[in-house]
Amino acid sequence: MKGKLLAGIITSLGFVLGNAVAFTPESKASIDNTYYCAQLQGQWNTFVNTPRGRVKLVEWETKFSEQWTPQKRCVEVSKRFQNFLDSGSLKYIRTGVVNNLPVICVAQLRGGLCPEQNVLITFNSETDPEKVLIQLVNFRRSVSGQTIVLNESDTAFYSQGEFYVDVNNFIENLPAE
Repeated sequence: MKGKLLAGIITSLGFVLGNAVAFTPESKASIDNTYYCAQLQGQWNTFVNTPRGRVKLVEWETKFSEQWTPQKRCVEVSKRFQNFLDSGSLKYIRTGVVNNLPVICVAQLRGGLCPEQNVLITFNSETDPEKVLIQLVNFRRSVSGQTIVLNESDTAFYSQGEFYVDVNNFIENLPAE
């Protein structure tokens, strides 16, 4: 009798744990990430704390305008990253144009649009945001020693003529400091 009861408990526990694993979000690590702005060696940087450690994403060197200093851009963009993560919409980043200015924005799916409410970073009109995004991916990946492939299963890829970066994959493959 005790053997049947124990077997039933183990079977039930296995079923519950199996279902919990099956319904766990794709990347629990991304849920534990925290984006923030801080100075490092006199430069403002957007960082992300991951379960593996701190990862430097962006170093802010130039002013966008008198109002948008490197510090203010760092603080605002870091908050935007965190807000998009908290809302569950930080899946892909891509380029676009909002209010006639080039931007990097959040897209929840491949082929997703770049609406004003999804803007992460706004650039001056003469900046090519795709070039900036590619440089970010290439630089960060060269630091980690990864080869650039640019296919749909890779961190960065083209879909329907637009350049996308899978944020979770990108962050998970960067070296922590």
